[in-house]
Parts: sequence; C-alpha cells; structure tokens
Amino acid sequence: MYGSIVTGSRGSRLEPWFAPFALVNGSAVGLVPILLPVVADRYGVAHVGLVMGAFNLGAFAAPATGALADKFGTYRLLSMACAAISAVTLWLFPIAGSAPQLVLALGNGAGFAGAMTIANLMIVERRPKAEWNSRLGWLEMTLGAGQGCALLVAAWLSTLSARNALLIGAFIPAAAIPLAVVCIRRSAMPGRARTPDVPAAPGRARTPDVPPGPTRAAAGSTQAGASHRLAHIGLVGEWGPASPSRLHQVRGRRRPFHGARKVLDGGFGWMLVAWAAAYAGAAVIFSLYPVLFQHAFGVAPDTSAIAFAVIVFVSLPLFVLAGRVSQRRGPVTLISAAMGARVVLLAGLAGLAAAGHVPYIIPLAAFAGILFAWSFLSVASPALTAALVPDAEGDAQGLLNATSGVAALIGSVGGGEVAEAWGYAAALTLGAAAVAVGLTVFLARVARRPPQPGV
Repeated sequence: MYGSIVTGSRGSRLEPWFAPFALVNGSAVGLVPILLPVVADRYGVAHVGLVMGAFNLGAFAAPATGALADKFGTYRLLSMACAAISAVTLWLFPIAGSAPQLVLALGNGAGFAGAMTIANLMIVERRPKAEWNSRLGWLEMTLGAGQGCALLVAAWLSTLSARNALLIGAFIPAAAIPLAVVCIRRSAMPGRARTPDVPAAPGRARTPDVPPGPTRAAAGSTQAGASHRLAHIGLVGEWGPASPSRLHQVRGRRRPFHGARKVLDGGFGWMLVAWAAAYAGAAVIFSLYPVLFQHAFGVAPDTSAIAFAVIVFVSLPLFVLAGRVSQRRGPVTLISAAMGARVVLLAGLAGLAAAGHVPYIIPLAAFAGILFAWSFLSVASPALTAALVPDAEGDAQGLLNATSGVAALIGSVGGGEVAEAWGYAAALTLGAAAVAVGLTVFLARVARRPPQPGV
C-alpha cells in the first residue's frame, strides 16, 4: 500500500525531519492521555474530562499555524515553537491549579496541532504531488511508532510523583527543538509557489497523482480549487483530527468552508450528524482511560499505559487491512461495522464496570477492540466523504475534522461530568448510547444512499 521506500524521483521517503514531529506527537498522544488524567484526577473525574476536552479543543490552532507558515515560510521556527509550547505546558501542568490546568491543556493541544500542520505542509509544499500519499504514509507510521514508545515511557513515569513525571516527560517534546534545528532546512521564501508536479521525462509516463481505490481523502484545496487527495489517514489514533493528512488547509483568498451549505446538502450532512454522535461517545473512554481503568477495574496507570502501547503497535497493520477491505466492501460497510462494534464493546465495558471485580484482561481486551475500530473508521470516513461530496472534498473533509474536534470536546466533558455524578458505568453507558445514536442515523440516512460508483 505504501510502495517502495525509494521514490521514482530518488530519495528516501523516511526522512530525518520526521524525528522532531514524532517526539511532539509521542508527547501529545502517548504521555498526555496517561499522565494528564492521572494528575488532574486530584480535582475529580469531572475535571479530567474538562482537561482532555481542552486538549482536544487545541486542534483548532491548526489553521492559524498554517496561515503563519504560508505567510512567513518559517517551518523550522514554527516547529521549534510548537515543541517548546508542548514542553513548557507539560512541565507546568502538575504545579498549576485547576483553572490554569485547562489553559495548559489547551496550549498543549495547540502545540500538537500546530506541529502536525507543519509536518503536513513540509510534504505538500515541498514535494511533488505524486509523492504526497506515500510520504504521508511513512510520516504517519513514524508518528504511530513515536506514540507507542511514548506510552511505554508513560508507564514508567506514572509510577513517579506528578511533578517529577511531567518534568521528565517534558524533555521528550523539548528534545524536538534541537532536532528541528538540525533536521529541518530553511523553507521557501514567503510568496513562493508550491513545488509543481515533476514533469515526466521523455518517454517515461508520469506517476499518477492518486492511486485508485476508495481510500483517497481530500485534505485541502488550492486557490484554483484543485484538491489534495491523500490516501493514508489517521494513523495517530483516536486523536485523528490532528493527524497530518487529515488537516484541512485552504490557501489563497478563498474563504474556508464558503460552500458549507451546499456541502451539507444530502447524505454528507447526515454523515456529520452520525459522526459527531459516534465520535463523542468514543471520546468518553479515551478521555478518561487511565483513571477509569484504575477506579473501575483496578488497573494501575503503568499497566494501562503498557497495554495501550501494545494495542497501538498491534493496530498499525490494521490500517493497511482497512484500506483493502474498504476497496472491496466499500466505506459504508466499514463505518457501519466499526460503529456497531463500538456500541457492543462500550456497552460491555459499562456492564463490567457495574459488576466490578472482573479480571482486568477482559476490559483491556474490550478497549483494544474499541481502538482497533479506529483503524477502519479513519480510512473509511475520508473515503466516504470524497464519495458523497466529489466536487468539494476539501471543504467536506475540513468540516468532518472540525466536527471531530467539537465532538471530542463534548464527549470528554460530558463523560467526566456523568462519571463524577453517577459513576464510570453510567459514563460508559452514555458513550455506548451516543455511538448507537450515530450508528442509527448512519444506517437510516447515509447507508441507504450509496456513494457514486467508481469513487
């Protein structure tokens, strides 16, 4: 699916500058999901939901970062700034009060989203269009590996005091600063046009811009309206809205989402409704993961972190499988099956939390299934978006990603409040119910309206 490591135009697709972004990504989706909830739990589980909701809200810094990069062309400096923000907010988090913790979590999420925006632009602005899909695939595999390694580090850090854990953890994104200096060359001067597609050599056919099949996704659009179709999506896990090839960038004078009303007509509007409900429901467990498993199932945070790391590493090949299944069965089938699996698994976890005193391997296995479902959702959702809105894929993908961010915020905060008031079983029940609503809407309003053939 990813092709060979060496491109047709020479040069490795696994590049040194991936390293600083892997460190920032590992901090955000490896350390943050374990350490921030554990530290924030001293103010109650409702506060945990608020903290993780603020972190998710930070994804909306992506457009501002992209605008700065487009205006000043300072990829290296912006990458260093994002890494510094990630490091400083981690370091200050355990010594801050409840309100400042929300600001710090928001800043950490913004640093993460900003870094992922730059990672995206480093490819689509500097490389020929024919190489985008493959290079983004390698980048996201590197980010996934960074997440898994950071989760293993989080397992150790969770056994330390909060202050020491996050002080040491802050060195991970901080290490990205000197790496960015060394590995990221100076970007093009402001106003320089995007690198054009490499012309075909005489007698040689040009590499096609987009591989066939339904795994294509629009991640942005140019002023002229040409879309960026990117095949490899969402490998950074449930924090998919901040994944590089899922970030929506609109260039030139074109107003973002100016055609939103037209885009929302028909099946895609209902898809957004279904996606929002299902994404919010899943956010309940992902935002509360370490404290939920500690209090409901007696699983220590270090064990939860190790289990999470193993699940992440095991899930990586599933993205390739999901692309193949989507091509054979279609994205509608994948989304329906993945949402259905999450309804069953979340409901099962709610029952286990209500029962108590169950072997911890059972709830961890259910959590693994919930995370594995993301492999299929992340591949199928942009594919279906492109099929439902073939004439405005960039705007549609941007709306889908924005919906994910808002839904994650609502699910995180709502799950924490319900867990605080009625317990973890009630929060998981709420999550299962929300995903069930999303699945019902999807089956009733989207699945019966098949995408255009051949997409």
